[in-house]
Parts: sequence; C-alpha cells; structure tokens
Amino acid sequence: MSEQPNPKDYYADTAYKPAKRVAWEEANPGRQRKNGSCLGWQRRTQDNGTKEEYGYNNISISLTWEARRAETGGINDDVFNNMKVRYDQQSIMPPNFKTIANIIFTMMAIGKGGMFLSIFVLAVSFVLISIMAIFNGRIKDSFLAIIGMAELTLPIALILLLLWKGGELLTKKHPTVLGARKGPLWQLNRQNGFFTIYNPKRAWKERLVAPIYEFDAYLESSPDTQGSPTYSLMLYHPETGLRQKLDAQFPPTNMPGELVAAWQFIQRYMDVSQPLPDVPALEIHRFKDPTTAAADKRKGRNPRYWRDMSEAEVEKIQEEKYQKNIRLR
Repeated sequence: MSEQPNPKDYYADTAYKPAKRVAWEEANPGRQRKNGSCLGWQRRTQDNGTKEEYGYNNISISLTWEARRAETGGINDDVFNNMKVRYDQQSIMPPNFKTIANIIFTMMAIGKGGMFLSIFVLAVSFVLISIMAIFNGRIKDSFLAIIGMAELTLPIALILLLLWKGGELLTKKHPTVLGARKGPLWQLNRQNGFFTIYNPKRAWKERLVAPIYEFDAYLESSPDTQGSPTYSLMLYHPETGLRQKLDAQFPPTNMPGELVAAWQFIQRYMDVSQPLPDVPALEIHRFKDPTTAAADKRKGRNPRYWRDMSEAEVEKIQEEKYQKNIRLR
C-alpha cells in the first residue's frame, strides 16, 4: 500500500462533519418542512447499514467493479461516466436502471419468492393431510387430496421458477437490455461533502449540488397493492424545494427501521471525522480513505475481515443487523 495522504490535503474544506449540521440548524430554525416522518441528524454518527449493505455478494460485486475500473486505466471521472456506477471511499453513485430492468428484477423477485412459497405450501399440506389420514383412516381420500394439491401447486411453482431463472438468464445473455441509463439519479461524495441530484431526462445534467448538511431526511409512505404502508427514504433541500428519493440504493420497504439504518449509514459515510461504515463492499477501499486507514491501524482491524469469512458467517451478521434495524424508529 502507498503512503496515506494527509486528511487536510485529501478532504475538501466542504467535507462533512456533524458540527456543520448543528451550525446550519441553528441558522435555519424556520426552514420549510415536508409532510412525512423527519429523521434526525446524529452528533456522533453510527456505524450501521441496511440488511442489503451487509450482503455477502457485495464483496464479489465490489471486486468486479474494481477490476473493471483497473481495466480502463485509472480512477478519473471518465471511468465512472462509462461504468455509470460508483461505490467506494470517495463516492456512492448507484446505477439508474432502465424501466424494463426494474420490471424484470421485480418479476425475478416474485418468481423466486413465490416458487419457494409454493413448495412450502405443498410440503405443509402433504404433512397435514398425512397426519389426518393416520387418524381418520381415509388413506385413499387423503392420497387423492395430495395429488390434487400437487396438480394445483406444481404448475404455479414451475411458472414462478421460469420467471426467476429466465430473468437470470436474460441478465447474463443480454446485459445491455437491462443496463443502466446514460446518467445517474444522484451521488454522495464523501471527499467534498456534497450531495448531487441529476436531471433524470438529461444524462449527467446537475439539478442541484449542495452540502449534505443542507438536506433534511424523510420517510415517505404509500400503500402497496394490499394497502399496507411502504416506506421510501427521501432527501429534501428546504432552500430550493428539491427532493430526491434514494430508492436506487435503498429500496422501498415495509420495515421503516431499515431506512432509519440507511440514514445512519449515509451520515456515517459522509462524516470525515469518522471511519467509513464497516460493510463488505467498502472493505477493499478502506485503506484509501485517510480517516478510515488511521482508525483501522489504531484498532488493528484485519484488512480482510469480511473477505476471510464464509458466506454463512456473513449471513449470520447480516441477520443480526436486520433484527436490530427493524426495531429502530
């Protein structure tokens, strides 16, 4: 590893520290508000993240993106303009998928979840009918009932399996169909402390570039198809009235605590007085960030902490984080 840059030289004067938000709130007590649940800012940011941020597959995704970056020959802005995605020590810029990609990803999720649910229902039905047959002695009728359940459930499971695996095959064979749009929706920049909102209709056209501490975070709710509330994390800029949902990185959920964790993650990511959030995808970038590198050296953190774990070990931590997150308010 190369010698770490001095934090004073690496971070811009505009980089975020919690004291800047405190001063801004004191200077703007009567700022415009939005409807919804407003989330607070922390004076000491928390090392946390959503369940997805702790996913084991994020390790390989991060390594793949880093390899693609190396192949293009550097880390200048043109590299990321071509990749249309960034997730490292300097910036988070999630992919802005085409509409058809979002539809297919939704179908894949429905297919995968529905198939396992169908198999589970069939298995439970088989057990219950078998138990009933033992007690009432109607073996033949129970056997016919099981056959009937299988005839109903298996075709549905097969269709759902085709949705799931068919979508996976399409993403592998024709990735351009499911690729990202020409420009991103938004970007967080730890190095300079800015949050950028892009024009969704004009690639890379900036609508707003402002310090992260000028934004208020809200949970917006809307009913899903069954009438249950689904929550989205949104950043609102009171001075301009512009708002930006963060669904591209933190998908809508019926668990508001997960989005509270997402907001904690964002604050920690942007706070240059604290190390980066300790999540799998950022591990290969930690040594590049001066504050993080110094903290890891001081604590003796294993630089391969996540990568040396098995998938089962990471999933255990992921589930523990999720169980804590869903209780957040």
